[in-house]
Amino acid sequence: MQIIIGFGNELRGEDSFGIEVLKKLQNSNLSNTKFISTLQLTPELCLELKEAENIIFIDAAYSLDESYTLSCSLKQTNFSNSVSHHLSIEVILTMLEKLYDKKIAFEIFSMQTKNFDKIVNKKRYEEAVKKTVNFIKTANF
Repeated sequence: MQIIIGFGNELRGEDSFGIEVLKKLQNSNLSNTKFISTLQLTPELCLELKEAENIIFIDAAYSLDESYTLSCSLKQTNFSNSVSHHLSIEVILTMLEKLYDKKIAFEIFSMQTKNFDKIVNKKRYEEAVKKTVNFIKTANF
């Protein structure tokens, strides 16, 4: 089974990117796919994610320079805050591997943004959502 997890805050402008993409994907005909919408990644998600063969993470990522560009990278982050209730993708993947002996294939789709207060350029935002939805619908993961 494939799990697609969109996360972000719909009340915080461009931070709603992951949730909006997920909603559009839910209306498509993706077989053998479970959809999860959440404000943030938490340890409890591992209980659902451990059943996946593939996980797709969708989120907005902060960037001063590259608003509305799409990226698929997993940047190394500082794990010192891993005891908080908001976790990075890396920590979730590490938990799945260490706690459940699950090394699950994954993809990350992020839209770069520097504004979490509002959607600054609605046209470019909607284009980024559409491109991401279309790519995920047609890709073979």
